[in-house]
Amino acid sequence: MQTGSFLATVVLLGICGASDAGVATHESPVQPALDLITRNFGPNAAAAFTLELKPSVPCSAANETAQAPCFSLKLINGKVVVTASSMAELTYGIGHYTRFQCGLTVGWARGGNSYSNIPGLSWPCHQQEFQSVALARVVPYTYQDNVCTHSYSYVWYDESAWMSHIDWMALQGINIFLALTGQEEIQYKTFLKFGLKDVDIREFFNGPAYLTWSRGQSMQSVGSSAMPEGGNSGLPRSWMMSQWELQKKILARTRPLGIIGVLPAFQGNMPPQIKFLHPNANISTTHHERPGYENATKGDCAWVASTDPLFGAVADTWMETLIEDFGTDHWYQCDGFFQGGKPPWLDSAAAPQPMTESKAWDGTPVEPSAAWTPVWKAAWAGMAKTDPDAKWLYQGWAIRGWNDADGASRIRALYDAVPHGQWIPLDMDVNGIWRYWGNYSFFGAPFIWTTLHNMGGNDGLKGDMRLLGGFPSDATAAGASIAGVGATPEGIDQNPPYYEYVFDAAWHATAQPLDSWFAEYSTRRYGNVKNAAATSAWEILTTAVYNSQAGGWHDDTGVEWQAVNTPPTAQGINVSAVYSAWKLLVSAGAAINPTKVITLNYDIVNVGREVLAQLITTFEKELTDAVSRKDKAAAKISAATLMQAYTDLDELTGCDAGFLLGPWIAAAKTWANTTDAPASYYEWQARSQVSTWWPMAPSALAVNATFEQLPVLDNYANKHWNGLIRDFYAARVQCYVDQFMVDMPDKEPNASECEFGQETPSTYLHNYPKSLVPNGEQPPTTWPYNTSSLVAAKEWCCAHSDCGGVTYQNARYEVRAFSALIPDNRASSYQRAGPVFNQANLTKCVVTKELEFTQGSGSSYLEVPTTNKTLSLSAALISKYQQYIK
Repeated sequence: MQTGSFLATVVLLGICGASDAGVATHESPVQPALDLITRNFGPNAAAAFTLELKPSVPCSAANETAQAPCFSLKLINGKVVVTASSMAELTYGIGHYTRFQCGLTVGWARGGNSYSNIPGLSWPCHQQEFQSVALARVVPYTYQDNVCTHSYSYVWYDESAWMSHIDWMALQGINIFLALTGQEEIQYKTFLKFGLKDVDIREFFNGPAYLTWSRGQSMQSVGSSAMPEGGNSGLPRSWMMSQWELQKKILARTRPLGIIGVLPAFQGNMPPQIKFLHPNANISTTHHERPGYENATKGDCAWVASTDPLFGAVADTWMETLIEDFGTDHWYQCDGFFQGGKPPWLDSAAAPQPMTESKAWDGTPVEPSAAWTPVWKAAWAGMAKTDPDAKWLYQGWAIRGWNDADGASRIRALYDAVPHGQWIPLDMDVNGIWRYWGNYSFFGAPFIWTTLHNMGGNDGLKGDMRLLGGFPSDATAAGASIAGVGATPEGIDQNPPYYEYVFDAAWHATAQPLDSWFAEYSTRRYGNVKNAAATSAWEILTTAVYNSQAGGWHDDTGVEWQAVNTPPTAQGINVSAVYSAWKLLVSAGAAINPTKVITLNYDIVNVGREVLAQLITTFEKELTDAVSRKDKAAAKISAATLMQAYTDLDELTGCDAGFLLGPWIAAAKTWANTTDAPASYYEWQARSQVSTWWPMAPSALAVNATFEQLPVLDNYANKHWNGLIRDFYAARVQCYVDQFMVDMPDKEPNASECEFGQETPSTYLHNYPKSLVPNGEQPPTTWPYNTSSLVAAKEWCCAHSDCGGVTYQNARYEVRAFSALIPDNRASSYQRAGPVFNQANLTKCVVTKELEFTQGSGSSYLEVPTTNKTLSLSAALISKYQQYIK
């Protein structure tokens, strides 16, 4: 097993090596960094710096090892001198100075904001005594990206948005990312050469908002009709060519800044017509199940086995076209099992659920799988034949469940198939796939350890930063072959402190203490203004959010409730604490003007958004509980409170650019082309992805089955955005309110009318009636809590409106509150019957509202936030909702 320090020497060549890209030569080697300073900090900033690239000169950093990439900061003759071993370290050094000594922030435009280009700011910009700094990398790579990020976050980026994002990467020290833009044009050119037709190729691709899932996950032809009305079928050629041009501009910017672009290699997936053109090839076809309102004959994907000669031929043409068009940094992303059949994302047998505990490896030698060895070798040849210097980046999500002997054998075969140092697994588990079998560390392959912290690009305060404390120190201490750290979120634009902490970890041999880190963050985030209220707010958030496991990967607050199913429950976040933090941030706004320091504006809106989202979850439970016990009067009161909360949340999110639906739609429409894809097509894509996920065409309105079930993956990419809350989420919940108003009796039934459902074996009802356990304490052990008589238990339950049923457990009948049934083979339950709902009518109403939103084009949405309302509106809402904080 290779140690981290040895690896730094070996892998460093991948950072400093020249790209085969034909990038224009600058007047000075440091000119790209000077341009970066001017773009982000204003026209007067660059003159305050002296920049030096000295690859062979040590930086005298305390954590420095031989040949470790590094930078240093000094103040000489009134100028900030940044000296670094390479361009990526130079730009990180600039970012380090501006963040830590000037209190400037370059952040995501939709997730945290920037406070950097300040008119009238004096340069150099440090406000306290200058601090000399020297830092060296502990690991050579800082990585950012997930294949899904290109759909959930980058999909509508134009050149300007990409250039801003690249600057953010450079200042964060990110030196490797997935450069996947424009690849459909590469595929198109390649597939044409193998006899496939234009329409077959373009229909194989998904629509622009869904390209991630046609690039290698067997979900084809999703939303690829170029018109919502049908016709001009397939991904528009105008989109493909414009993205191809954009990719060249992206790489022309990243390469001079020392950022490696990982290009897509051939994984074996092709349009299904290839089977007819090559009937003797080893090709299998997958079919993704599609909703009934779609053309069920579309969606097939052909997978060419890597050992078949056709795979090699296609891979050679692909790689030649890719490098000719985009140049290369010699890194390639290629995920798959390469045996035909299902891809790793869909093959539950080959990639089972992740392990919960590390299984000890007894040291027995692991033999490479004889069946998989030729498969991996052929897949590697698909890259290495054209580019012998290729480095293969393999997403570890596909192998996260390979924790048994067979999995070890498959990975050993993959490791042996590629020259050492040229297969780089991407560990996408914050707990570490590298820990399997007693820290086996991918058998010594250099790996990049990342955190997959977000699904679907959801909003929501979350992220247990305690788990990041071992990045990368746990791996280096174990002698693991770690080569980098980073983040692999499905969507960015959320939880900025979490990601800043992750990316800085590449420079620290031991974890930065969270308490002191957040104390310092609370000052520099707002321009190095020390404010007691802001510091206290972040102290609370440190414990309530970032020092806990609340929130999970995916936002499941009540905002996204579909109204047809049981509403979500809160994720255990301390709402009272977050509410207090919100109050403190608003208080800080009296001294730090959020209309100018927009990082504070984002934080006020974001924390308030979380409070209201969590309260909505509570209000929905109160509403459904009242409906379940047939208390119409209480249900009406709960419904009014809930719908007002949706209105308030929608208004609050309108106060910051990070939570506006309008710019998302506007950015999508800029890609319109009158010849093959009008603005309505792109608006349909943009609206659908963040709502129903699956893009439902207008023709679905004529199909009765459309209104009988919710769309596939409905809500997966939910967002707490102004306009989306009002016209999509709240509109669906209003269907529920309208339905219970019709179906519920006006008078609560008396005990004699109380009914129970049939016994449901192997389940129990959790929680207890408040009338029995008012303070949530442990229930009493004697009646009325439990009894040996089912009749007595039911009678008590019927006499108490907050009782939802009876559970038989431990030979006793126990009265319980209204709640969902929980599987348990030691119990059985009798649920108290709620009102008879017209479920079909409710579902039809919900789907109708969803379609009205996805097909809508007449509604106008804010494109400029109402930041002038942030403080006054927040103060009013804090007062309004104080009564609900417990």
